[in-house]
Amino acid sequence: MAGKKCAVVGYGYWGVNVAHTLCEVSGAEFYALCEIDGARVELAQKTYPNLKFYADFETLLRDKNIECVFLITPPHTHFLLAKKVLDSGKHCFVEKPLCLQSAQSLELYELAEKKNLVLYCDHIFLHSPAVRYLKENLSDFGNIISITARRINLGLFQAQTDVIWDLAIHDLSIIDYLVGLEIRRASVFSTKYLNHPNPALANISLELENGVIVLIHVSWLSPTKVRELSIGGSNQSAIYDETKREKLKIYKSGVVVNENLTRNDLYQKMVEYRLGETLSPMLPQKLALNASIECFLTLISENEKHIRDNLAFYRAHTLRVIKALESLSEIQSKG
Repeated sequence: MAGKKCAVVGYGYWGVNVAHTLCEVSGAEFYALCEIDGARVELAQKTYPNLKFYADFETLLRDKNIECVFLITPPHTHFLLAKKVLDSGKHCFVEKPLCLQSAQSLELYELAEKKNLVLYCDHIFLHSPAVRYLKENLSDFGNIISITARRINLGLFQAQTDVIWDLAIHDLSIIDYLVGLEIRRASVFSTKYLNHPNPALANISLELENGVIVLIHVSWLSPTKVRELSIGGSNQSAIYDETKREKLKIYKSGVVVNENLTRNDLYQKMVEYRLGETLSPMLPQKLALNASIECFLTLISENEKHIRDNLAFYRAHTLRVIKALESLSEIQSKG
């Protein structure tokens, strides 16, 4: 059966990945590309000579063959472009963040529901095999005490958004998926680099309503790329490192929380933590982007109750993450 005819808008770094993935997954046909940069168009033409090319977004939307549009454009463009996609009667896949305001995001979801279309924001790490493993086995950790994340690189500075909306959004998404994102208290330290208008480095501290302590460090100023998240539980701990071949390590020692331990008991516990059993679970090799796009296509193709429930889950998740980002931006603005 022929796949859904899909158009990609934006052929930058991530647009190239999305285009490539559309050629790999079942249920999709990479049909058209909208890009205004001539050099990028020339590159795409060499790779996909049979593709339809559009320099004008409005003209692309008038192509009745296109069923799904993938918006891989700067965040400040998402609201207006996604609204036009939905108004044209096409399903819409949007690179994170969906919008820069929760009110705009809600407006888009309501429009999609009114038109019986699927609006989907690509929070890609919801589809990471390592994150899925953590979610399925979270009870083995006992009480979750803390989550610490570092997401740093020598990044592309963005004029319309800051490092929190660019990088910390991923960690907030993972945290919401694993333990929830109801914030009791929060603090943000951030700084700009030279004359760049938006913060390029930030430290975020959160206390969640369920008692979990969260520390997030994000930066566009690091010479090395780090994608690391650690979870400390009362029974065991884990480190998830997206840059490693073995992406997940489980440490069969938990956080020491018993205040009545003797000095010798504490030493033994520390030795156990450092030298105890370590597990690197076998994880599926499927790429998260492939799984995310397949999820989007499934939401379109099926209308069973569990699919509608999944659509509601992704909508609620996206709105919670954007509201958390808005709260952090407000704290940041107060300095």
